[in-house]
Amino acid sequence: MTKNMPRPLLPLLCIQFALLFFTTPLKSQAVRPEEYAFLISGEELEYHIGYLSDSLLQGRETGSPGASEATRYITARFSEYGIRPLGTGDPRRYNTSYIQGFACPTGQRGRNIIGWIPAVTESSEYIIVSAHYDHLGVINGILYPGADSNASGVSALLALARVFGTMTREGRGLSRNIIFVAYDAKEFSMTGARIFALSLGIPAGQIILNLNLDQIGTSLAPPGHTENYILILGAGSVPRHVVQSLNNSNSFYNTGLELDYSFYNSPAFAEIYFSMTEQSVLAQMNIPSLLITSGVNEYTYKPGDTLRIINMRVLVKRVRWLFLTVWDLLQR
Repeated sequence: MTKNMPRPLLPLLCIQFALLFFTTPLKSQAVRPEEYAFLISGEELEYHIGYLSDSLLQGRETGSPGASEATRYITARFSEYGIRPLGTGDPRRYNTSYIQGFACPTGQRGRNIIGWIPAVTESSEYIIVSAHYDHLGVINGILYPGADSNASGVSALLALARVFGTMTREGRGLSRNIIFVAYDAKEFSMTGARIFALSLGIPAGQIILNLNLDQIGTSLAPPGHTENYILILGAGSVPRHVVQSLNNSNSFYNTGLELDYSFYNSPAFAEIYFSMTEQSVLAQMNIPSLLITSGVNEYTYKPGDTLRIINMRVLVKRVRWLFLTVWDLLQR
């Protein structure tokens, strides 16, 4: 067809095509999620864990000055990353604060920290990513830093918030809404999670998944595993496509993790462990919920739970895999 076209038109058409290609809006071009996954670094995760488990925060016991500093740190990161406040837990209200305050039955004052990124076009569906930030504090003069439990989960939550915030700023909007929750008072009967669930303001049927991150920083627990494992609890009660996304995100992007859905082939212990962590509260509301963890180990709830036991190389793999999974689920 072009051999009979007048020669002066050919250069003109080439210029017009080039202009069309290079002036195409960035957000209309295909997203390569692995490029954003590589924005998650060990330096970032180590900084968050190191700060939250530092002696300055005195173990982050609910109601303590150290917990207040943890609250300040997390809210500052949410604001820095462009995460919108959702302190009431209800996106239909106008929210100016990330904080959802409450009182524990034993009198301590707790504060959940809640933010969200709305879908690029209006959506009634949500994914919730959660992690508790409180720990044991100081007992009989001994500091319990809680690096793995659960500064590691909060570091992952913050890294995910930053990357999804970056994508949004760059015009890579999401098809579904995402809520980030840093719970307080896990160590006081999971009061923060219960308050969040009671005041959520979103019908349970509109929440397609809750991913709760608790102790994801070590490679110390499983017998017979390589260090590159991750434990996933609750998969039998979530839609099949969620499990497919977990598996596909690991295999397609070669993150190199060993996904264990069996909790060391111990279903009874898996059920107990699941019931002791916050996603169980939303699961009781028939919200599909998963616990992502590297499991308990010899340092859990011990003074030795410090930054030195964190396997940073493997933690980076885990958080990148989580990002790729959440990104996939947000596009469906």
